[in-house]
Amino acid sequence: MSLNKIVFDARVLTHRVYTGVENYTKNILFNIKNQLDIHIALPKIRNKYLIHLWVHFILPFKKGQIIFCPANIAPIFVPKDKKLILTLHDVSFLVYPETFSVFFRLYYNLLIPINIKRANKIITVSNFSRREILKHYPEAKNKIEVIYLGVDKRFKLINNINKKNQILYVGSLNRRKNFMNVIKAFELLNIKNIKLIVVGNFSNNFNIDIETQKLLKRAYKNKNIEFKKNIEDNELVKIYNESKLFIFPSLYEGFGLPILEAMACGVPVITSDISSLPEIGDSAVVYCDPYNIKDIKEKMEIVLKNKYLQKEIIKKGLKRVQDFDWKRSAQEHLKVFNKFI
Repeated sequence: MSLNKIVFDARVLTHRVYTGVENYTKNILFNIKNQLDIHIALPKIRNKYLIHLWVHFILPFKKGQIIFCPANIAPIFVPKDKKLILTLHDVSFLVYPETFSVFFRLYYNLLIPINIKRANKIITVSNFSRREILKHYPEAKNKIEVIYLGVDKRFKLINNINKKNQILYVGSLNRRKNFMNVIKAFELLNIKNIKLIVVGNFSNNFNIDIETQKLLKRAYKNKNIEFKKNIEDNELVKIYNESKLFIFPSLYEGFGLPILEAMACGVPVITSDISSLPEIGDSAVVYCDPYNIKDIKEKMEIVLKNKYLQKEIIKKGLKRVQDFDWKRSAQEHLKVFNKFI
């Protein structure tokens, strides 16, 4: 029996809910699995705490030359005859620690420095993330490489779809995603008969404070705000296509996949003028100050009331999204792997 070249840590693919990290893992695996000898390592454990014992005590001893960990963490120990390649998407746990659970925060603070020291190569998803990682872990300088993500082909224009009078927000209910200011800005909108659709991941990895809980209670009672939890991609594509505007004023993003998904579905995008979002959005979006509720509200009104602007943003977005392709991203990953085989 030949030795597998790569042990691919696919533990996050056992998650019930997919966010950016899970989608990245799924798409890279799909696009490389037939091009290299890969062992897909999947734990039988489903307990979210016990699964980390599998990461540290079983994953390192799977047969293979390289262990690839695509989801921010890697085993605390790796045998000397194996190489470790880690994808670290961002360092939000350091920049916005209050938005994560105590366990999550302590675990990452303990583990990430060890992983960075042990890793032979670190992949990250934007130049912004690279700068942020090096700010906190300068020892990673000679190991780190940027590889952009792609957009799933399912996110595309649906012909002859009826646009609804709705604004869409997609993201977890994590304070750094800034969904609070989306709701507050929406409540101030001077446009009649418009709805806000909030598509979210309601994970308990995220710490929701009392102020946010109060805001959510108020939002749940607002007949013009609709919450959709953990929906399938096909339904999400339809909701994107039906929306007149996509709003994503996040405070901190390693990449910002939802803005590309919206572009691919022909929706005008408003996003933050900070973190990785200008790098990904380029000139194909309208930017707002995510800390300024009035600015978010005014940018939404400007786009919603200006049909010419909508068409221009949609046109630019459809062109911009062509720069991000999972096959291309996978090929860049293969180049990294082949250096260590």
